[in-house]
Amino acid sequence: MDDDLTPLTRMDGKAGRRLADQVYERLLEDIVSGALPPGTPMAELDLCERLGVSRTPVREALIKLADVDLVRIYPQSGSVVAPVSREAFGEAQFIREHLECALVAEAVRYMDATSLRELSELIEKQMAAATPEEFYAHDEAFHQTIARTSRHPHVWQVIRQTKIHFDRVRHLTLKEDAGHIPLLIAQHQEILEGLAACNEAQAVAAMRRHLREVFRRADGIFSRQEEVAQAEPRTRARRRR
Repeated sequence: MDDDLTPLTRMDGKAGRRLADQVYERLLEDIVSGALPPGTPMAELDLCERLGVSRTPVREALIKLADVDLVRIYPQSGSVVAPVSREAFGEAQFIREHLECALVAEAVRYMDATSLRELSELIEKQMAAATPEEFYAHDEAFHQTIARTSRHPHVWQVIRQTKIHFDRVRHLTLKEDAGHIPLLIAQHQEILEGLAACNEAQAVAAMRRHLREVFRRADGIFSRQEEVAQAEPRTRARRRR
């Protein structure tokens, strides 16, 4: 676990919020981003010390994270970051694809010079990104801008809330192989070309191809998880000898 976790009691702009919510959001962000990868121990006392809080908000946050299948709580042996759920990933991708294809279809109707310039600038920022994390931020902004252009900005909030398992896979694949970022950027350019041409079919098809790209890389994540899960009983058996 990261030794440099900022104590939550010192975080700016959080004073008016429940401490348990702050702990939850911090751990949610770190799990989804891969800073806390699957299998990471989540010992309550360790988290209390690192985040500068008492056990109660940590325990509440862990229960809430378990409810969304991001943490596994084992009463006799503690808590760990849950593996990425293949089923939850598939459902999140399904929701995102259907909503974002609808958004890009609507955005075609409202494209103007300002929106096109903003999307073009975000692609330029993606090209200039120095790290996968920086690319990810500009990637998110690109999709959010399309949602705003569609005149349905709140739909993007729904997408964000439902795509946490999808994003776990995205972050893991970017960490493992940032070499496919140019392909993702090229797909963004294809989406932009459809929008610029006011061609709904072209824009929707490009968006669908883009959002399905993650399937090509997700299988490796799930296969390695399954190999680790199969090896764990043998590892524990050897330790008991």
